[in-house]
Amino acid sequence: MKMARSSGSATKKPKPAAAPAADDDRFTALPLELRAEIASFLPFPEVARLAVLSRPWRSIHLHTPVVDLDLDGFLYFAGDIVDHKTSLPGLLDDDALLGVRDALLRRARDGTAVDVLQLDYSAGDPRIRRHADRIIALADASEVVLSVPYPFFDARPRPAAATWALDVPPSTRYLELNWNDYDLAPAIAGPGAAALREMELNDMEELRRWPHLPSLRALTLTTVNVKGPFAPAACFPLLENLSMCHTNIEHARVDILLPALKRLYMDDVDVSLPAGDLERGGDEDDDGPCCGDIAVDAPQLEVLEVKGTLEWTVEYKSFTLRAPRLRRLSWCGQYAERVAIDAGWLGGVSKGKIQFVSNGEREEPYSRDMKYYRAQMLQMLQELLPDLLPETVPDVARPYMTVETYTVEAESTGEMIPEERLTCNLTALMSTRTR
Repeated sequence: MKMARSSGSATKKPKPAAAPAADDDRFTALPLELRAEIASFLPFPEVARLAVLSRPWRSIHLHTPVVDLDLDGFLYFAGDIVDHKTSLPGLLDDDALLGVRDALLRRARDGTAVDVLQLDYSAGDPRIRRHADRIIALADASEVVLSVPYPFFDARPRPAAATWALDVPPSTRYLELNWNDYDLAPAIAGPGAAALREMELNDMEELRRWPHLPSLRALTLTTVNVKGPFAPAACFPLLENLSMCHTNIEHARVDILLPALKRLYMDDVDVSLPAGDLERGGDEDDDGPCCGDIAVDAPQLEVLEVKGTLEWTVEYKSFTLRAPRLRRLSWCGQYAERVAIDAGWLGGVSKGKIQFVSNGEREEPYSRDMKYYRAQMLQMLQELLPDLLPETVPDVARPYMTVETYTVEAESTGEMIPEERLTCNLTALMSTRTR
C-alpha cells in the first residue's frame, strides 16, 4: 500500500546572491582616462584618497584633467573669535599642501597635463597665497578659475593691491577671476599673460587698472565696478568679443574703439559718475548718479545687444555707434537722450529688435512714459533706414511694431499696475527693405 504524497510541501527559499568577485568591478575595469575623467568631479583631496582602494587607483590623482582645490579647507581654527582684532589667524596644514604641490610637480615632470584648475583661496592671507601661486604655476593649466571669498574674519595686515601680481602660467588660455574680496585686485602678469585668449572678471568692487593682454580675444565683465581708465583698445587691441553685465563704469564718457570687435553685449551697464563727484563732472545731487556718454567705433562689429532693466539702469546722455558691418541689433529697455547709428547703407542690419517697456509706477528715478521710448525708437529707425525721408519712417515701420498691454505686481506696494511693451521687429522690417 502506497503512502499518499503530502500536498503541503514547503516552498523552496531562493539562494542568497553570491558576492561579486573582484573581476566583476566594472568601474575599476574602465580605462584609466575614463576613470580619471569621472574622478575629476570630486575635489582633489578626495581624488587622492581613492588611492587606497586598490592598485589600479593608486595614481588616479596624477591623471585627472580637472584639479579642484579649496585651500581654505587646509586652514584650521581660523576666525575663532575674541573680537575682529584678536581673532586667531588659524593653523595652516603646510604638510598637506606640500603633498598637493608634490603631486602637481610629479604631473609636470611626467607630462600629464592639467586641463582645468579650479582654485578657491583667501588671497588676503599671505601664507595661503604663497601656496596658491606655486600651485597655479605647477598645474600650468589651459583653463584657470580662481575664486576668492570675502574675508569675514581676517586680522592680518592687508597687502596693497598694487604690489600683488598674479602670474599666469605659459599654457593658460582662459582665465576666470571670481573676486569677492573687495580690498584686493591682482595685477595680471607672468609668462602666460601675453598668450591669454579669454578672460572673465566677476564680482570686482574696484577695478582701477587693466592688464596689457595683447592676444586677448574675449572679455567678460560681470558685476564689476570700473574706477580706473576704461580704454580697452590700448590693452586688448585684438579683442573680438566684449560682454558686460551688471557693470558700472565710473566715467562721464566711455569710448569703445576696437578695430577687431565683432560682438558687443551690454546688459545693465551704467556709465556715470557717483553723485557728489564734482571734480570729474558728477552731479551734486545725492539722490542719483549723472548719466554719461558712450561712443562705439568698431568697423568689424556684427552683433550688438544692449539691454537695460526697467527702472534700474542709468540712462545715457548719448549713444553713438559706427559699425558699417553690423548685421544684428537687439536693443531692449535702455534709454538714451540722443542716439546716432551709422550701420552702413541699406541692407546692413537684417536681424534683431528694438523693445521698450513702461509701467505706471513712477517711484523709481529711471521710469519714463512710453512716449519717450517711442521717440527714441523712431530716431533709431531713421538711422537704420537712411534711404527714407524721416517723416515717412513711422508709416513704413508701423506694420512691424506691436504694443502689448498687461498688468504686473509693483515691488514697492504689491498692487497690480499696468505695463506696456512696445516692440519693433527689425528682422521682418528689414526683410521687406532688401528684397
